[in-house]
Amino acid sequence: MANQKAIVKSILSGDTLILRGRPSGNQPPPERQLNLAYIQAPRLGNQKKEDEPFAFEAREYLRGFLVGKEVTFRVDYNIPTTGREYGTILYGNENVTNVTQMVIKEGWAKVREDGRKNKEESRGEEIETLIALESDAKSAGKGIWQTQDQENSRKVNYTLQEEPREYLDKYKGLVVEGIIEQVRDGSSLRVLFIPPSPAPQQYLNINISGIKAPIVRKDVPDVEDLIEPFGEEAKYFVETRLLQRNVKVILEGLSGNQAFFASILHPAGNIAEALLTSGLAKVADRSITMVTDGHTKLRAAESIAKEKQLRLWQGHVARNRAGGDDHEFEATVTRIISGDTISVKHNRTGVERKLQLSSIRQPKPKDPKLPEYNFDAKELLRKKLIGKTVKVTIDYSKPATDGFEAKDCATIKLGEFNAAEALLERGLAHIIRHRRDDEDRSSFYDQLMIAEQKAQNSTKGIHSPKDPPVYRIIDASENAAKAKQFLHALQRAGRVPGVVDYVYNASRFKIYIPRESYKLTFVLGGIRAPRPGRNPSDKSEPFAVEASEFATRRTFQRDVDIEVENIDKTGGFIGTMWIKNENFAVMLLRDGFASVHDYSASQSSYSQQLYAAEESAKTEKKNIWSLQDNEVSKEQEVAIVTEVEPRKEYVDIVVTEIISGGRFYLQVINDDIHKLEKMMSEFSLYHKNNASSSSSFTPKNNEMVSAQFTEDNRWYRAKIRKVIPDSKSAEVIYVDYGNSETIPLSRVRPLPDNFKQLPSQSQEAILSFLNVRNREEEYGLEAYEHFRDLVENKQLVANIDYKENNLYHLTLFDSKQSQSIEDSINTEMVKAGYAIVDKKTILYRSNPTVVEKLLEAQEQAKKGRMGMFEYGDITADDE
Repeated sequence: MANQKAIVKSILSGDTLILRGRPSGNQPPPERQLNLAYIQAPRLGNQKKEDEPFAFEAREYLRGFLVGKEVTFRVDYNIPTTGREYGTILYGNENVTNVTQMVIKEGWAKVREDGRKNKEESRGEEIETLIALESDAKSAGKGIWQTQDQENSRKVNYTLQEEPREYLDKYKGLVVEGIIEQVRDGSSLRVLFIPPSPAPQQYLNINISGIKAPIVRKDVPDVEDLIEPFGEEAKYFVETRLLQRNVKVILEGLSGNQAFFASILHPAGNIAEALLTSGLAKVADRSITMVTDGHTKLRAAESIAKEKQLRLWQGHVARNRAGGDDHEFEATVTRIISGDTISVKHNRTGVERKLQLSSIRQPKPKDPKLPEYNFDAKELLRKKLIGKTVKVTIDYSKPATDGFEAKDCATIKLGEFNAAEALLERGLAHIIRHRRDDEDRSSFYDQLMIAEQKAQNSTKGIHSPKDPPVYRIIDASENAAKAKQFLHALQRAGRVPGVVDYVYNASRFKIYIPRESYKLTFVLGGIRAPRPGRNPSDKSEPFAVEASEFATRRTFQRDVDIEVENIDKTGGFIGTMWIKNENFAVMLLRDGFASVHDYSASQSSYSQQLYAAEESAKTEKKNIWSLQDNEVSKEQEVAIVTEVEPRKEYVDIVVTEIISGGRFYLQVINDDIHKLEKMMSEFSLYHKNNASSSSSFTPKNNEMVSAQFTEDNRWYRAKIRKVIPDSKSAEVIYVDYGNSETIPLSRVRPLPDNFKQLPSQSQEAILSFLNVRNREEEYGLEAYEHFRDLVENKQLVANIDYKENNLYHLTLFDSKQSQSIEDSINTEMVKAGYAIVDKKTILYRSNPTVVEKLLEAQEQAKKGRMGMFEYGDITADDE
């Protein structure tokens, strides 16, 4: 047969090669196996049998100079029964080398017996040459003819001899020498670790970290073939560059199914980058965080293929940036709304915008304890960002759906501080796992995944096995009697650090005292600020709105110091507040947003500063002093000590269990909550010490018991709703939290008498004035979810409108909002179309103004086709 040209794809043994032709178009070229004629090299082993002596060395001899090289070959003969072809391979252009002769000369094969018998045939002279070369190699002790008494077959593991995690921990990050023995698809390889590798000789299946190439799966028994578009091309791309080449391997991680991830380095470069640049692979989010060299190069390589629309990116259209030309801007952080949402004021346009941090979300509570990592998340953002100028990058926008408002999602950076990254690194948020093709994600998504991985490895925050922190904040200003309990300690303390949690008006604030975990109402002594109207129909005093905005801008969520002098009769604490060591009352006076109140100023040790600041504003006719009639009527002034905020029966609460969009259980935040915390600690210890107690207890309906909660296996106080003898179980309600479940009687024990003293801490309640559908009814589930979003993980203010037996009728408010009906959660449920006003309620006649406001909100929901009104007015039949 005539001579032909081919490329050596791989070496199967010291006498067997796989040859391939040149590629045609985008299709891999044909291949053929060729055995070297007249000789036989030792056979490599497998999982079931060991190598023959020197088999691996013989294979390596040929691999070392032939793989990837162009050769000339001819087929000398074939065996009809097996179809195998035997021939001669010539290598080199000028000094042509006969590969068969080279193998025999170096002692890595023997002349076959059937070859020796054919000396007299047409190839007789060639066989004589091989026999002579074999004799010389044998005399010289070369290759397989070595005479040393040494171990001459390698010891190699075909399967892993230890747990994958243990193996990874041992060799992770080390540079391991290896040979690529098989290319399964463009990103899945089989590698052989070889000396002088720090790892023992081992065959290992690996996936290339940070990328995913199209799947190529064929000829697998009992499994359907699967070849994804460009899969064959990607596989060929890798084979021509890496198959049977020496590489450096860096083990980097494990997948969920215990598959190894690694980076593969070749002197010519990083194969992952090459595949991405050619459009033959895509970045894999779940493994890119493992890449030793980082994610930047891989993302840049993928971007090149996207721009050129290569292969996997054919027809790719780059998405328009959210926010258009104004997708990046500088802004001042004005409010931390939650652990993943903030408000900023655009520095150029002055527009206030609400932004959600891209690609993260707050943790959701899963048990009655309501873990409050969100408090820590919000506090981290507040301390770092409030009032600071940050760089905002709008990454994507979420449209309004299912009653949820549209959201702009952004990356917020203060210098090198990335807010979302910091939260994830401390275990105070979860990352959102976007779909592989979803480009609506953070522009720093890779860094976010790395940050979350760090938190998981360090078991920080939500990843910790420890119990979450519990924040119970009491209100020292709940009433005057309670305020008196705190007054003397605050007077003795001098300046006390706090955080402005709410701004009622320019001179009245809600202050949180972190050190003691309580909050108080604080009134600036010595001044009177113009008063805003208590509702939209009330007229505000001149410059009241501007003064409140000034106070909010300067103090809201800022660190302050307070010095308490006295209390008013509503429980408000009167004194001086400093922000950045500057007296805030002086700041208000200097800008003309307040006037000195003579009576209370005369009792202040800072009276001279107050009068001087007021005189300065008068001279410059600032704000309230700019009016023609700029003398503040003394008759209009009311002594600061008699200033009263109109109150009903307000209490601070947290919602502990949601039954439906209008029915729930709550805890009132008071001294009993602290007693509950202490009791639960003793309760847990009691059951731990009595773990082996008999569980043959059979309770009665309505009996108070100890019950072991299914989700966390901890013991809580509960009440038996119903014993179910057939299944040896009972339906219980956890009386301190309000949640219910059915549990086996083996998880129920008698409640010791000393744990019965504290009253049950959960109260059942409904939203006043409203009718909300149950979760099983149409729009009931949507109502439940909307209500959950409004109240979950928040401390709320509740006005007790009415009590019917043990059921409370409440109006709920976010503690950061004003306590007017327009700002209530009841109104929000109506506006969203998930509640209707119940005009038959007993409260209707006693609160006509409140119900009127709710009816206005209901009309707004109807016009906007919100929630249950999307197909029309469902209340028309009730008119």
